[in-house]
Amino acid sequence: MPQPLPKSQPLNVPQTLAQALALHQQGRLAEAGKLYAAILAVRPDHIDALQMMGLVRLAAGQPAEALRLIGTAMAARKTPQILLNHGLALNALKRHAEALDSFDQAIKLKSKYAEAHNNRAAALAALGRDEVALDSYRKAIAIKPDYAEAHYNLGNSLRALGRHDEALACFDRALKLRPKYLRAHNNRGAVLEALGRETEALACYEQALAIDPSYVEARDNRSRVLGLLHRFDEALDSFGQSLARDANAAEVYYNRGCMLIDLNRNEEARADFARALALRPGYAEARFAACFAELPILYADEAEIGRCRTAYEDSLRRLRDDVAAGVLTGDLIKSSVARQPFFLAYQGNVDRDLQAIYGDMIGRVVTQRFPDAAPLAPPPMPGEPVRVGIVSAHFYLHSNWKIPIKGWVEQLDRSRFKVFGYHLGTRRDTETAVAESLCDRFVHRTLDAEGWRREILADAPHVLIYPGLLMDTLALPLAAQRLAPVQCTSWGHPETSGLATLDHYLSSDLMEPPDAASHYTENLVRLPNLSIYYEPVATAPVPVTRAELGLRGDAAAFWCGQSLFKYLPQHDRVFARIAKAAGNCQFVFVRHSGGPGINTLFETRLEKAFAAEGLNPADHCVFLPRMSQSKFGAAIGQCDVFLDSIDWSGCNSALESLPHNLPIVTLPGATMRSRHSAAILQMMGVTDTIAADIDGFIAMAARLANDRDARRALSERIAAAKPRLYRDRACIVALQDFLDRALRHPDC
Repeated sequence: MPQPLPKSQPLNVPQTLAQALALHQQGRLAEAGKLYAAILAVRPDHIDALQMMGLVRLAAGQPAEALRLIGTAMAARKTPQILLNHGLALNALKRHAEALDSFDQAIKLKSKYAEAHNNRAAALAALGRDEVALDSYRKAIAIKPDYAEAHYNLGNSLRALGRHDEALACFDRALKLRPKYLRAHNNRGAVLEALGRETEALACYEQALAIDPSYVEARDNRSRVLGLLHRFDEALDSFGQSLARDANAAEVYYNRGCMLIDLNRNEEARADFARALALRPGYAEARFAACFAELPILYADEAEIGRCRTAYEDSLRRLRDDVAAGVLTGDLIKSSVARQPFFLAYQGNVDRDLQAIYGDMIGRVVTQRFPDAAPLAPPPMPGEPVRVGIVSAHFYLHSNWKIPIKGWVEQLDRSRFKVFGYHLGTRRDTETAVAESLCDRFVHRTLDAEGWRREILADAPHVLIYPGLLMDTLALPLAAQRLAPVQCTSWGHPETSGLATLDHYLSSDLMEPPDAASHYTENLVRLPNLSIYYEPVATAPVPVTRAELGLRGDAAAFWCGQSLFKYLPQHDRVFARIAKAAGNCQFVFVRHSGGPGINTLFETRLEKAFAAEGLNPADHCVFLPRMSQSKFGAAIGQCDVFLDSIDWSGCNSALESLPHNLPIVTLPGATMRSRHSAAILQMMGVTDTIAADIDGFIAMAARLANDRDARRALSERIAAAKPRLYRDRACIVALQDFLDRALRHPDC
C-alpha cells in the first residue's frame, strides 16, 4: 500500500523575511528576490516584502515594476522608508518632481532622515536646481556625518556649479569614509581635469581601475587624459589592453577610433568604427564618428581634399537617411555632438549645401528628443528691455570671447537690453569673472542639453545668439531648438550652421564678399566694419630673443603662426617661391598641439615644396612649440612681416600682431573666412599689402623681406591707423537696431 506524500510545511513568513533581508544586505539581490517572491505568493499584501521586492526590481533596472510594487505597499501604509523607496523609483523613471514630493513627505514624517534629505537633493539636482540641492545634502551630512554618498553627491552638485575646489574637498571626504568608492575616484579625476591638473586626474582614474579593471568610464577617462598629456602611445596601448580582455567591446573600438581621428590616422579610425558597428549594428556614436572621420585634420595633397569631400558627402547623406529611418541605437543627441564637421570649413570651399544636409539631420535628431518649447516670450512691450542670451562654451580667455562676445556683452545699452550669459564649458579664468560681471545674469554649470534647455527657457529670452557653433558639444543641440523668437549665430567658427532654427548670421560687412548671402542658410546680417567692439591687446612683456626662437639675426622673419590645418597643401609652394625670391628669410610656424604625426606630415609637405624650388626647408622653416599667450605675442614681435594664411585668413592673430605694427601681407579669397586680414587693413586704410593673386602675394612678401625701409614705412602707417579698429561703436549701434527691429518689426 503506497505511503501518503508528506504535507508541505507552511511558509514561515517572519523567518523567510529575515533571511531575505540578510541576503539583501549582503548584496545577494537575486537570492533575496526569490524569498520576497515566495512571501508575496502567499501574502500578496505583505508590505515589507512588497517594498523590498521593489528595491530588487529597481536594482535590476526595472523601475516601472519597482514603482508598482512600492506603490502597492504605500497604498496600505505611508512610512518614511516606503516614501523614500517610492521616490527612488520615481527618480529612476526621471519623474523628479514627483520624487521630490515623496522625499518631502518622508522628511515630514521623520525630520532627521539622512537618506531622504540626500535623495531629495538628488531630485533637485536632476531638475537642474543644484544650488538649492546643496542645503539638503548638507542636512543629510549634519544628521549622518559618515554618509559617504551624501559627501559624494554634494561634490557632484558643487562640480555642476563650477565650484571645483569645494567639490574636490567633498570627494576627498567621501573617499576617506569609503576608500574604494569607484565613482568618487572617477569624479575626483574629472574635477582635477577641469582644474587643469591632468596628471593628478590620471592618478584618480588609475586608482578606480585598480579597484575595478572593468570600470568603463574610468578606463575611457584614463585613455583620454593620456592623450591630453600627449602620451599617445600609452593611450593606444591602454585601448589595446582593454580589447585583449574583451575583443567584443564595441565601445573600446569606438573610443580608440576617436583618438585616432585626433592623431590624423583617419583610415585606422574608420576601421575601428567599422568593427564597433559590426559588433553593435546601429551604434549611433560610432556611426556619427565614422562620417566625420572622412574629414582629416591635415591633408597630404590637394587631391586628397577632393576625395575626402566626396566621401564625406556620401557618408553624410547615408547617415541622414539612417537618422530618418530610425535605425540608430543609443543617445542620438550625445552621439551627434561628440563629433562634428569642424574641419569641413578648412577645405577652402563654400559649404552651404553640405551644411544644409547636416543641419537637416541634426534637426531631426533634436526634434525626436525635445518637444516644441511653447509659448515663447512675446515681443517686448514698449520700454521693456530686450532679453538677449549669449550661449557659448568660451566665456574665458579664448578667441571667441575676445571676438565678438566680450565687446557685444560689454557695450549693449542696458536701458534697452538685458544680457544673459550661458557658459556651457568647464573652463574658468579671470575672463570668466569679467563675463560674469558684465552679464545681468550669468550661468556656469555642468548641465546636459535638457538641463540647459530648461535653464534658458526659464529666462524667456527674446533673442539667443550662438557665436561659436561647431566648437563645443552642447551649443548645437540647443541651437537646433526654437528657444527664443529670434535666434542668431555668428563667426566664432565662420561657417553656416545649416539649421532651420537659426534665423540670422551676424557677420562683418568688410569681410563678406559681394555674393556672400548665397553662402549661408541663415539670413546674412552685415554689421558695419569688422562687426566687433575690440580693445587693444594688453599683455605683460615677456623677454624673447630671435636666437631663442631659432631666427637668424640678419634674416627677414615671416610670422606664420596659424593652426597648421589652415595651411592647405596646394599653397605649400608659396613659401618656397617667396624664399627663392627673397633669399635670406625664415617662416615661423607653431606646432600642432595634438599628435606628432600632424607636424611630421606638414614638414614632409614643406620638404617636397622646397625641394621643387631647389631649396632646403631647414634653411627657411622654424617650428615653435605651443606657447603661453604672452610669449606668443612676444614671438610675433620678433618677426618682420605677418604673412597671412591663404583661404583661411588670420583674424585674432592679425589683431594680436598690431602692438608690434607688423606689415600684413594677405590674399582675400571667395569666402568670409579668407578675408579677415584684408578687412582689418581696409578699416585702417593701409591696403598696399592686399594682394590680387598668388603671384602678387609672393612678390609683395619677397619685396618686404628685402626692403627694410618699406617695412618701416608700413609699420609707421599701421601704428598711426590702428586706433580706427578699436572701440568701434558703429557695429554696436547697428547690432542694437537690428535686434530691436527683428523683434518688434520682423517683417520690415
